[in-house]
Amino acid sequence: MKLAKLILSASILAAAGAAQSASLLPCNVNDVKVTSVAQYSSTAAGATLHTIASGLSLGAADCDGAYSGNDGYYPSQNLGWQGDGLLNGGLQTSTGMTLFPGGAFITDDYPLSDLDNDGGVDDPGWIMLGKFDPSKGSFTPAAVGGDSSIVLSSFFTATVDSAGKGTWALTPDATVAQRTSAVLGKNYFDQFALVFKAANSFAVYDFTAAQFGVAHPSVDVPIMNWSGTYDVTGTLRTGGKDGLKNPAGLSHITVWARDPATPTSVPEPGTLALLGIAALGALGVSRRRMR
Repeated sequence: MKLAKLILSASILAAAGAAQSASLLPCNVNDVKVTSVAQYSSTAAGATLHTIASGLSLGAADCDGAYSGNDGYYPSQNLGWQGDGLLNGGLQTSTGMTLFPGGAFITDDYPLSDLDNDGGVDDPGWIMLGKFDPSKGSFTPAAVGGDSSIVLSSFFTATVDSAGKGTWALTPDATVAQRTSAVLGKNYFDQFALVFKAANSFAVYDFTAAQFGVAHPSVDVPIMNWSGTYDVTGTLRTGGKDGLKNPAGLSHITVWARDPATPTSVPEPGTLALLGIAALGALGVSRRRMR
């Protein structure tokens, strides 16, 4: 069965995650697409990467924006805690506004957690993996909980074919779980988000495990890699008196990952991880998350 046939309807963004400022232009989930998915043969060094689906054209599960200004601030602790980073409900640096109160793309299927172990289930769980700079053609990893060894510069690449158009690839290595476990545990992220920033606006595109046939992946599934295309010229615009006249050149792409709590269960602190969305539907497998 083709992966595309296993797509589940994306959940509507919960009211807690709605933005507090008006968008410049509405985004379109088909601005950013997944075209192929690959998976490592194991989580060991030297594992082979196998393509499990190609020729796809899968839009994002949801999107938000375009918003005026930059997509900062970026997280400091970077452990998914409430208020630490823009997608976790932090204030936008340029305006001082909360664009994502309660966290971005929080739904009943992808709820909040208690990651800081303070007794409150209020942590969105978004971790920033890093930022891609088209002018340099390189990805700068972000430290996670002060650990700079988890995210590698090879985790994300992109091309810029023209203003606001190109390709992207999210490519964590097979052994990232070994580096991640001491800081974040050994679960797999269920969501990743790509933030595209142009001259004076940005938009966020959300991808979920549910799109690929499973609500929450198992911890023992090897790492996934993703590649796709983007065309944000219809959403991110700049120039003219209203700021919406001309297609904008791409400034940067930031990459985020999230492992929400399992629905209908008590969230456990410290379970966030960066290991990869398991597209189990492509393999004809359905597994429950192991605790």
